[in-house]
Amino acid sequence: MRYLRHFFAFTLLLAWTGTSVAQFPKVNPDDLRNSKKIVQTFRPVVAKASESTVRVNVDGKDVAFGTVVDADGYILTKWSEVKDKLKITCTLRDGKILSAKVIGAKDDDKIEGAYDLAMLKVDAKGLKAIEWRPSKDATVGRWVASVSNGEDPVAVGVVSVAKRKFAGGDQPPRKGINPNAGFLGVQLESVMGGAKVSIVTPNSPAAKATPSPLKPGDVIYEAAGKKIVDHMALIETIQRLKAGDKVNLKFKRTEEDLETNVTLGKIDPKMLGNPQETMGTRLSLRRGFFPAIIQHDSGVKPEDCGGPLVDLDGKAIGINIARAGRTESYALASEDILPLFADLKSGKLDPYFVVNATSKLTDQDSTDKKLPGRFLKVQEVKMSAGGVYAIELKSNDFDAYLVIQDAKGNKLAEDNDSGGGLNAKLMFTPPADGLYKVIVSTFNANEMGDYTLTVRRILEAEKK
Repeated sequence: MRYLRHFFAFTLLLAWTGTSVAQFPKVNPDDLRNSKKIVQTFRPVVAKASESTVRVNVDGKDVAFGTVVDADGYILTKWSEVKDKLKITCTLRDGKILSAKVIGAKDDDKIEGAYDLAMLKVDAKGLKAIEWRPSKDATVGRWVASVSNGEDPVAVGVVSVAKRKFAGGDQPPRKGINPNAGFLGVQLESVMGGAKVSIVTPNSPAAKATPSPLKPGDVIYEAAGKKIVDHMALIETIQRLKAGDKVNLKFKRTEEDLETNVTLGKIDPKMLGNPQETMGTRLSLRRGFFPAIIQHDSGVKPEDCGGPLVDLDGKAIGINIARAGRTESYALASEDILPLFADLKSGKLDPYFVVNATSKLTDQDSTDKKLPGRFLKVQEVKMSAGGVYAIELKSNDFDAYLVIQDAKGNKLAEDNDSGGGLNAKLMFTPPADGLYKVIVSTFNANEMGDYTLTVRRILEAEKK
């Protein structure tokens, strides 16, 4: 049965496009394969999966699709499209619009955990969860469809490369470079934790950076205030800027964290890319540094990632995660993402938690020199200037007492929960970037027991 459907779809494709590729030398493949007639053929294939797919909207703009993974309102989507956003909505197959909140994200600095996935939660029951199938069934040449929350798939195609580990050399062709974009003057490669400088062009802006010129081996993890997860992220960030712009870079040199400033130069015209590399195709901003990928050739747009990729039986073999090139789209395999669901749903991976720790105060801990008999533990927390952090100490065993100190031991904030409850909570705005001491202690002498300490960064919109 599957063979017949495969043959039928392939025959229809040839009939619609013609057998000679030479007849269409300047046509975007997306316009052929994703023509209305071809796409409509796949309606029966995606009919059931579309009921498990939602449109994700941020601040009034469609940014991704989402895949329903639990009937109680849990939806998986692409993290980089909803990161640090508060006004998120999901539109269901029936048109109903629901507010959504990010409750978990999995996108580690190390490539084995760099999934770029977020778990959304909506207030709903009885949603239809997607049906999964191992990606091993998606062999090269098998037809796949990228599901929408509508009647038609957003794209159809075939598996180009079966599931494989992602490597630095897999980076897709770049878009044509903006001739007005800034120039840094380095060659880069992706490593765990950022973009590693492999070569610095002599007399380039990178070589003239102050106070610390860049050197081969430096790993850049932040540029212009943006987190850099791989070399493509740094390239995209620099390309958004123009010659003459000043950029602050944070990087690691051996074990030392350094910071420097670069005035971007003008790009050499010889470096400008060929626009025919992508034939006008828009690529995902985050399209590299994943643990493993299924590569297929359907024309998934950047804003159509996050939805299910299904086989001809309508079962999801993965989640579309990036439009990577003119003919390359990437999906994360079902067997790789299913084990993540428990932690993503539990709140354990809430991306806005800086600290979420459970421990115990005992009589073996240090005591407060100014308050005899008060045992304490110190948690060092890295915080950013101007950010707002909700810090909470919960215990059923003792009356909590929280103190915030800077690196020199100066007290900056405290809460002794004078309201009479056992928990202490305060909102703290760091005066500068750096490490701060969060001191866990007790209001009364000789108290001990279990506690939970959480430090959560508050989104800008939540402050209002």
